[in-house]
Amino acid sequence: MSEEWIKGRGAQYNSLNRFDKNKIVQEHFEGLDEEPVSGRKTQFIHVYPKTILNKVESKDIYDAYSMNAYQGCEHGCIYCYARVTHEYLGFSAGLDFESKIMIKKNVVELLDKALSAKNYVPKSIMLSGNTDCYQPVEKEQRLTRGMLEILLKHRHPVDIITKNVLVLRDLDILQEMARRHLVNVSISITSLNESLRLLMEPRTATYRKESKW
Repeated sequence: MSEEWIKGRGAQYNSLNRFDKNKIVQEHFEGLDEEPVSGRKTQFIHVYPKTILNKVESKDIYDAYSMNAYQGCEHGCIYCYARVTHEYLGFSAGLDFESKIMIKKNVVELLDKALSAKNYVPKSIMLSGNTDCYQPVEKEQRLTRGMLEILLKHRHPVDIITKNVLVLRDLDILQEMARRHLVNVSISITSLNESLRLLMEPRTATYRKESKW
């Protein structure tokens, strides 16, 4: 492995944003005559969206909603299909996706307001269908936990998919929701080979990790 390898990152450079007419990028890992990509430290950007529920229009998924507390994901999975969504924000699907994380600070209030609306028709909600709701910053922000509390308050069903052991922190809420048949949690484990996992998804939890919550 090259000495220039950026440890803890899935992407090793910022690829071209397809929506930008002109942009300076590092398209080759060896860099050629380009300066190395800077900004390896994760930047957290606070945003305040107007809505939180996204109606899924895909013909492959039956009438449902999705919601995400974060845009971008520090897990850095090299295969993540959500990377391209960062381009709509003017960023790159490469390093930017895992190092520029949007934190939607008002999602808990938005969700409570949406579910309280008189004209709201309950439908299945996918939490973290785009980026992992239990990525590292959730330990501090606790937005996912806040949304689960709102969902339990309204007795609303939700589906969660994650690859982070942090989900065990919220077992108290998840167990209560499970008793009411309100939640389905899916855990993604890509590989039991740690060397391979560190390359494919460098900031996810190892399968050996034990809960400390």
